[in-house]
Amino acid sequence: MGLITAVVLMYGGLGPDPWLASPVFGACVVAAVLVSELLIARPKGAVRTAELTPRRVRDYLPRRYGPLLGLLVLAQAAVVAALVTVTNRMAGSGSLLSYTCLDGSVMEFPRAVLSPALGVLVSVVGGGGVCLLAVRKIMARPTLPASSASRTVDNALRTASTEAVTLAWGCLVASSLLASALLASAYTDALATAPCNTPGTMPFQVICYLLIAGSAAALIHLLVHLARLSTARKAAA
Repeated sequence: MGLITAVVLMYGGLGPDPWLASPVFGACVVAAVLVSELLIARPKGAVRTAELTPRRVRDYLPRRYGPLLGLLVLAQAAVVAALVTVTNRMAGSGSLLSYTCLDGSVMEFPRAVLSPALGVLVSVVGGGGVCLLAVRKIMARPTLPASSASRTVDNALRTASTEAVTLAWGCLVASSLLASALLASAYTDALATAPCNTPGTMPFQVICYLLIAGSAAALIHLLVHLARLSTARKAAA
């Protein structure tokens, strides 16, 4: 569903900005995971246990994804900061930004910097907040009937649910970074080609290409792990 929505936005012209296709895809992944968590069957019957089992969110968060997610967030923030800095230095008129080349020619770009900024807001702030609330809900949901085996199963289910939500948020961050890197690459490629032929853009082009490849690889990596996790949970159920 998320992939179909992203393709429609990118090529169908239905969205306000094609650069929003990747963040929308990531948002659909998050929505699908959260909906699947809401559909998990809860224990039936009266709960007769009076045992207090404190659960902390940090005890269930998958730490092995921390470095990758942190790197994606830092890269996203750096790309957006660079885009905002560059576009603020350009002359603007309406929905267009003007850049004067060395030969005196003027190139115009659409004022599309709002797209990656919105992607950062959704992925880091909005998506992160929603996912954190979902994880807290997972911690607070009813436990299975008390026994040594059921405690093990219950903890395993909570750990898997928390990992799924974390992976979904990672997909949202990676897809937003991919959109931002594609936009930055479009800017640098346009400045490097005729008629502008701005010198010194090669390092920025290389960085953009690396970010595109890295964010796409991270997105695929997270999606594969999310798919494997979903398969394992279905088999266990």
